[in-house]
Amino acid sequence: MTSGEFSAAFWYKSNTEAARAGILVAGPEDPDNPDAQNLRTSGFRFLREGSETEQRFKLNIGTGDGEVWNDGGTIDPTLNEWVHLAFTISESQTVIYINGVEAMAVDSSPIDWTGCDIMSIMSGAPRFAGWDHLSDLSYMDELYLFDKALTAEEVESLMNDAL
Repeated sequence: MTSGEFSAAFWYKSNTEAARAGILVAGPEDPDNPDAQNLRTSGFRFLREGSETEQRFKLNIGTGDGEVWNDGGTIDPTLNEWVHLAFTISESQTVIYINGVEAMAVDSSPIDWTGCDIMSIMSGAPRFAGWDHLSDLSYMDELYLFDKALTAEEVESLMNDAL
């Protein structure tokens, strides 16, 4: 993972018990905070925050000197349904999709991969635990990772099992 673009897509069935959780995290080590790591100047953090009745999916990327937030969109976990989630990071923006529909696009700089040597799946730990974004007891299926920014059409094709 060294390009300025990255995408991920997967099916997700939310657990309503945890208010915060890391879902996909590739971040650098935070030597200043070994017990509550939260260095956000490189890599990415795809996470959820909310309550038992609403979960918001957010994306944070490190750009080298700073960071960019995309506050995405929400689902109702009480529906107990599978949803298709995807996010893209391009040289100029981040986009979060829920069930193939763009939830939010945010202007951005390219992602910086400095120090990103591991990826956590369904947890923020060990590199994004400072805000209690620990393990996610939800279900994940059909995870795809790409070294490019997917188009809206490609996200929809993935959701429809046609890519």
